[in-house]
Amino acid sequence: MADDTSEKSGGAGGFIAGLLIGATVGVLGALLYAPQGGDETRDLVKKKTDEYSDLARSKVTDLSDAAKAKATELSDKAGDAADSAKAKVGEVADSVKAKTAGVSDSIKATADDLSTKATDKVQETKDSAQDLIDKGKSLVDDQKSRIASAVEAGKQTAQDKKVELTEAADAVKKAPY
Repeated sequence: MADDTSEKSGGAGGFIAGLLIGATVGVLGALLYAPQGGDETRDLVKKKTDEYSDLARSKVTDLSDAAKAKATELSDKAGDAADSAKAKVGEVADSVKAKTAGVSDSIKATADDLSTKATDKVQETKDSAQDLIDKGKSLVDDQKSRIASAVEAGKQTAQDKKVELTEAADAVKKAPY
């Protein structure tokens, strides 16, 4: 079941990255061949940037919620396992205590060790969930940066095309007919 969850998490991250890369390429293509003016193109780029940023945030929130849910589930299972282990050890301790008083102390130490290990596993699970959350936030920040770079490149391309078209128009005006 852990493999299934990790596949879903990796698939969602890959989906987000693919979506944002595809969107960036689409925006750049649209800028190069856009029939509308610069202001309209910039408005379109801003709108699309906002849409994809919202989508990325939504996916990160979903991943974060899934990680938190999994951490809670694993924490509960670890707690149940610890409680079960403590109960079993307690039963064995009572049985052994009746037979041998010295062995009881050893069993209690084992129970404490198991409890400590279970607590450590719960903390590891929580840390792993936080790492997933942090990675998701980092992915969103990285994609925001990439989108901003693409928008800036699009603006520069639009400006270059505008200059190129202005120069061509000037050349046409100056051409003798």
